[in-house]
Amino acid sequence: MKNNKEKIDNIDIMLTEKPLKLLFKLGIPAVMMALFDELNSFIDAIFMGQYFGPEAVSSMTIILPIMLFMISMATLLSEGASIAISRYLGGKNIQKANEYFANTVITTVISGTICGAVFYFMVPSVLSIFDVSDVVRYFADVYLRILSLGMPIFLLVMVFAKIVYTEGKNTFLLITTLIQLLLNAIINYVLIGMLEIGVEGAALGTLTAVLLQIIILVKYINSNKMVMSFRIKELKLSREYFKEVIGLGMPTFFSMILLSLTLGIESKIIAEFGSEALGVQTITGYVFSISSSIASGIMSVSLVILAYSVGAKKIERFFEVLKKSAWAVFIVVTGINLILVINSSVVVRIFTDSSDIIELIRVPALIYGFTAPFIFTTNVVLYAMQPVGMEITSTILFAFQQIVLFIPLLFIFKEFGFIFAISAQPLSEVVGGIITIILLPMFVRRTKNYFKQQNDEEQF
Repeated sequence: MKNNKEKIDNIDIMLTEKPLKLLFKLGIPAVMMALFDELNSFIDAIFMGQYFGPEAVSSMTIILPIMLFMISMATLLSEGASIAISRYLGGKNIQKANEYFANTVITTVISGTICGAVFYFMVPSVLSIFDVSDVVRYFADVYLRILSLGMPIFLLVMVFAKIVYTEGKNTFLLITTLIQLLLNAIINYVLIGMLEIGVEGAALGTLTAVLLQIIILVKYINSNKMVMSFRIKELKLSREYFKEVIGLGMPTFFSMILLSLTLGIESKIIAEFGSEALGVQTITGYVFSISSSIASGIMSVSLVILAYSVGAKKIERFFEVLKKSAWAVFIVVTGINLILVINSSVVVRIFTDSSDIIELIRVPALIYGFTAPFIFTTNVVLYAMQPVGMEITSTILFAFQQIVLFIPLLFIFKEFGFIFAISAQPLSEVVGGIITIILLPMFVRRTKNYFKQQNDEEQF
């Protein structure tokens, strides 16, 4: 077992390494990992489209928001625990970090089991909301019911991965994610292509691959390569734990809840324009989730480093990491989206050869492609609010963007046709980004006050 000095040295790397070098070192594996994570559903969509037709691909449009809603509980715990643990590690409080880790694992198992059982019986009722064909509804029902039963597994892998991520072990996590992705593709091929099980094979393939990834992660966490370790004796559920973790995780949790609901509403409205329109929404979402995943990978690394800086009370490092992260997101997302926009018709053919969908997707591809860099860059600031006591502000901004801006725009724009309707989401996020920029001076001022208060409390 590592001694305390070795553990402290590992933590110090997160506090002393040059921000850009650390972002590069941890960011590349994080970005690749985020892409691989996104490719799970991407692979399922490809197998379903190639073996069961365009209606199977369309079913993924209504599956995605429901899946986001199902896993949102894990984001409440995993994201909140990650920020809290990073702050404790930054302050060299390893015992508190281990306590929060144990608490998060146990609460995730309990909440995942309960939520999975509830969702299993709710799936038919939820799907009845969508105005889709019986075939599309059938595909979605089978896929979601199987994943509902495996919900504790999906939530646990998020928690374990986030803990490994928090310690900067991104390269190992990237390897396990790649293994899981390859297993998903192989198992999908065996179950769907060879054994002809049907759409059930797509869900079972994903679930089995994730379970194997959990086994690998647990073995690694219990090795001597991690600062933290999972020990049941560290379990200490308290009011302090729930207050801190839920408070810190609320912005991400709330944004995912709202995103799942708004995507569901958007899918219901887009379905009114026909199956081709629904296919365009599905493919657009999957294709530009590539740049979204890249941005999320960079922001997740940034958030961990920022939280370490807060725990160590290093305000100069905090702002330096924030600036470098914003530039990294802008440059990388801009480059990726230009490639996707230029090659949109080629990318679409991965899913379908439908000429109607290829033609219909051109304008949405341009809209999503050229608004994403600004949207994700301003989101860096929203994420940075969480570790400095502005989680409520961040939550309100996410809610404002989805409820006050997006929903009204969606219902107004649908009257002018499909292109306008599918443009409501990126436009609302652009407006939200402008509001975030306007609030930058307030963010800087309150961040400085937060660090000053932390230093005053330490001196006292």
